[in-house]
Amino acid sequence: MTMQQPNDGLQGLAPIEPRKPAGLMPNLQHQTFHGFMTGAPYELAIVEFDDQGRCYDRGQMDAVAQRLEALAPYDPPQAGEDVILVVFVHGWQHNARSDDDNLSAFRVLLNETVDYERSATAPGAKPRPVLGVFVGWRGLSDYGLGDAVADATFWGRQAAGQRVAVGSVRELFGRLRHYRNRQQKRGGNPLLVIVGHSFGGMIVFSALAQSLIQAASAPVGRVTPEFADLVLLVNPAIEGARYIPIYDLVTSPAFKARTTKQLPVFICAQAENDLPIGMVFPLGNAGHAITEATIGELEKWCVRHALGFVLDFRTHKLAGPAGDKPFVLDPPGTTQANPFWVVGAAKEVIDGHGGIWQPPFLQFIASLVFKHVQASKQGAPTGVGAPKAPSAAGEPSGDLASFAKSIGPIKLPQP
Repeated sequence: MTMQQPNDGLQGLAPIEPRKPAGLMPNLQHQTFHGFMTGAPYELAIVEFDDQGRCYDRGQMDAVAQRLEALAPYDPPQAGEDVILVVFVHGWQHNARSDDDNLSAFRVLLNETVDYERSATAPGAKPRPVLGVFVGWRGLSDYGLGDAVADATFWGRQAAGQRVAVGSVRELFGRLRHYRNRQQKRGGNPLLVIVGHSFGGMIVFSALAQSLIQAASAPVGRVTPEFADLVLLVNPAIEGARYIPIYDLVTSPAFKARTTKQLPVFICAQAENDLPIGMVFPLGNAGHAITEATIGELEKWCVRHALGFVLDFRTHKLAGPAGDKPFVLDPPGTTQANPFWVVGAAKEVIDGHGGIWQPPFLQFIASLVFKHVQASKQGAPTGVGAPKAPSAAGEPSGDLASFAKSIGPIKLPQP
């Protein structure tokens, strides 16, 4: 997919680097700006990591850390500023180039979040600023001959993503979480959403796995995670075996007895026709089923197959547009007793491994983020029940697709 950069006034991105028809992407940073760029309705920071998971440029991380501390100071403790933080970790065959499609689409989502926050803010009140953090790493290394060379880098880039997952990206997530939790404890209403695609989904899950398991092990009642308000993984390249501890918790009798319904805190959305994750991934992991001891058929399947392709984990189906709705979610409710969703998506929603910016899925993402925006404006954790915050769109109750319809279409820049 080729996408133009949004014409949103953002200042600070590096000039677009010329690229040869074939070559090796150097193990170097693409952006030089430190902190949050301005000029657009939102603010954007880019933090990049090398093949060992270390910051290319420590100034990128330090500037983000300083801004977060200023928003909710450690000392002296005082009322800080509420912001909406949206984080995106790109995946395979992408990086932090200024013209990367993932970066351009992320900027569109940030703009839409600004617009929704303004529409949902009561007259006379101040809408929360929207801050985006784009996590860059060397998801694209070798390229050329169309997609042939890049497609052959799957296993090498998986190994690089695994190193990034245990590197300084954990510091970044920790700093974001510290801001959110400090501000909440002071009575504020911040919002933190973390999204990861492909190996970026693996990076997010690996870095946050302990926090996810802790959230799933909460006593019967509301699940209030400490890591973020929502974690969304799209076509994540992570073994299903890594999700089994959460699956065991959410399918336990105690968890199934829960009556409290809440917005999702974790979503894995998996394209049904994702060839790299559905076929290449299990072929590369075939040896694990022989060398790794497992108990039962589920575990044996999980050591070979990715999280999204374990049918036992599935909680939802996501189909394409029907009637006047931009997508069809089954079950359709925005609030459910199990806030850990694993969603199988039809090709009309997500087409293959990289086709994540189609209108139905973009509206699905936006509606989930905006639901959390609504709930957080009430001053309660976003996991609490169906929100009743004001909405300029006159949000219908319960059905996520109906809510997405009320938002209206989200348009990406055309090539």
